[in-house]
Amino acid sequence: MEKELHYEFSNSQTGNVIAYLSLPADMDEKERTEQLEKKRAERAIENKLYIELIYWQDKEHRIQKISPI
Repeated sequence: MEKELHYEFSNSQTGNVIAYLSLPADMDEKERTEQLEKKRAERAIENKLYIELIYWQDKEHRIQKISPI
């Protein structure tokens, strides 16, 4: 079974996950970034959002949000 990397796309205003994408782990980094940016643009168009509001992250290495003290 081919290993895959799993990504999620989120709306930075709401924090809601709006899409998922899995790509082969052995994919060239440039090609992987192109695929992620393409999916990001598609989600922006489909959800009628500014592209800057959508971010993607590796599901295995999520960005940790720290609560204010």
